[in-house]
Amino acid sequence: MLDANHYLASYNKAENDIAEDFYLPSMRASCKYDRISGYFGSTVYIIAWPALKEFINNNGKMRIVCSPYVSEADAAALSEGYSARTDEILNRAIEQEVQSLLESDDLSAPAKLLAYLVSKGIVDIKIAVPTGTETAAAKRMFHDKVGIFYDESGNAVGFRGSMNETFNGLSSDGNIESIDVFPNWMDDRDRERVENAQEFFDKLWDHELPGIIVYPFPSASKELLRHKSEGIEWEQLLEEIKVTETVSDKWRPNHQKGGKMPRKHQANALEAWVQNGRRGIFEHATGSGKTFTAMCAINDALSRNEVVLVLVPSRDLLKQWVKELHATLTDYKVHYLLCGDSNSEWKKGNTLHSWTTKGNGTKRIILATMDTAYSDEFVHKISSGDHLFVVVDELHRLGSPKRRRALRIQAGPRLGLSATPYRYGDPEGTQALFDYFGGLIPPPFTLRDAINSGVLTRYFYHPEKIYLTNSEQEDWNSITKEIQILVARISTGESNTIDINGNPKLKQLLIKRARIVKNAAGKVPLAIRIIKEKYRPGDKWIIYCDNITQLQAVLNNALDAGFDAYEYYAEMKGDRDTTLAYFAANGGVLVSIKCLDEGVDIPATTHALILASSQNPREFIQRRGRILRRSPGKHFAHLYDAVAIPIVEDSEDDKTLSIITAELSRAIQFGEGAENPACVTDLKNIAIDFNIDFNALNNGGFEDDDE
Repeated sequence: MLDANHYLASYNKAENDIAEDFYLPSMRASCKYDRISGYFGSTVYIIAWPALKEFINNNGKMRIVCSPYVSEADAAALSEGYSARTDEILNRAIEQEVQSLLESDDLSAPAKLLAYLVSKGIVDIKIAVPTGTETAAAKRMFHDKVGIFYDESGNAVGFRGSMNETFNGLSSDGNIESIDVFPNWMDDRDRERVENAQEFFDKLWDHELPGIIVYPFPSASKELLRHKSEGIEWEQLLEEIKVTETVSDKWRPNHQKGGKMPRKHQANALEAWVQNGRRGIFEHATGSGKTFTAMCAINDALSRNEVVLVLVPSRDLLKQWVKELHATLTDYKVHYLLCGDSNSEWKKGNTLHSWTTKGNGTKRIILATMDTAYSDEFVHKISSGDHLFVVVDELHRLGSPKRRRALRIQAGPRLGLSATPYRYGDPEGTQALFDYFGGLIPPPFTLRDAINSGVLTRYFYHPEKIYLTNSEQEDWNSITKEIQILVARISTGESNTIDINGNPKLKQLLIKRARIVKNAAGKVPLAIRIIKEKYRPGDKWIIYCDNITQLQAVLNNALDAGFDAYEYYAEMKGDRDTTLAYFAANGGVLVSIKCLDEGVDIPATTHALILASSQNPREFIQRRGRILRRSPGKHFAHLYDAVAIPIVEDSEDDKTLSIITAELSRAIQFGEGAENPACVTDLKNIAIDFNIDFNALNNGGFEDDDE
């Protein structure tokens, strides 16, 4: 019975185990559950799987109201009540979500069981779409998260709050979320709150709320779920889902109440790393939790009395790592030594040597920038040995000719982190990294894996083509002729491969030509047009620029147009942390250059516009990752991309070196991972026109290290 449970007035993840203390006991005691969820795919999170068997044995029934993932155009069609397209749109959307769930390593079993529950009538689902284009309607629907449990005696407990429930072992994202709880047997006020919540749900279910259209679950989608549930032994499948989190708990970096545990892909990666002799590289998508995974390994190393050395490429990452280590590693009293970015204590006397000497009982972590770590002074002062655990974030940055001198540091366990560990156009640097760290730890955790698992936010991609002016095109053609002459001169043998990084003159010419596209005159007016057309109050936009001149032009034009716009870059006069805090709280337009590429998390970002062009595809992968991080109330992200298309002559035979290849490579890759993959059809046609194999574009580009 529900009234046998003792309920607090509110729960928060910082202090309470919401699942164990509230959600699971309520499900076990209930025979009816009404829930307003976000999207269909999220229904696997709101079912309390560890308590489901008891709920079913109680002859339990669930009613869930949710929304489909749809494009802006489809949402507009649904909201306007275009009945002729309704079934088509909803069926397509639900089918895509089902396939996405089934493809996820974490969510496949819950998806099959959900299909069974729907096919047997245990779960009934309706689809809701706000009418018109009013943002307020959408927020009314999806932000007011309400649920009500009922037992067979008529007792009811309602809850309202930010929580996206999870079941054991799934999607422990560590967000600090909370709920208010109101049992109807406590007092008149709580009873009234339950009644109001139920009335709201019933009106929504019966399509009686203004501003929201509620559709029955499409019959074709029900048939799809029935098909997916064939042959399901639901009790056996439920036991698979309820498997204890032994491995995840083993790697947990802290054991405080509500302490975050690694996700399945993180725990599996750590186990594989151990099998590889505690050496290797994690190739995990930007935003998928590489840093947290490393902290799990660091916590384990501290338990072994090893000394930890963390190398990062920038001062921003240095500060972020210190902050996250302090917040995460709470099982031990840890001492920290910072090296680089004006931190010079390590240079004094025998300081660095003593800090890195094998065991004296203290837990020690040394954090250094790569530009400090490769110096002769740093390498010579370190006390090397098997007791030293080296962790490198953004590993690819360590492979440059200068920085790879840090690989002289002798250590035992080694862990490298990067979404893109291969150095473009630099096989020597890549091999040096792989040799030192012991290669990649399979399997990679890709962007699609992260999206399918709910680790990252789904996104829409909007490429915007721009063309060079006549004078820019003339400069382009002139430099191209120089490149052609040089390529003809250095090309020897049967191989068409050219070592770009090994030929400084060629690389200089390519960079010079790339600057024409970087500084294309059409980019600034394009940026202002897009934000004028697409920006809505409350949005959080980042505009990535190529240089300070472009940044200032965009910023000034945005301010003149009446936007709340502000700058963010390494040498800015104001406080960068304050700027990011203001942006996260208030939104607006943040105009930035390269310093946001690595290590700076702004999960609340809803939109990004990329003006910056580069021959290093990694920069764009990093930028995409910045806006795909999950945040409460954020269901989609939108990425706008200025794709510069120079006119390439048929006679140009160095297309593999052309920036058009890098531009198309980035755009097609981004589009194929988006919710609207047809957006890059025009770009694929351009690639075909120039005889460029867009299926092989991922290998293009070269490193442009800042040293």
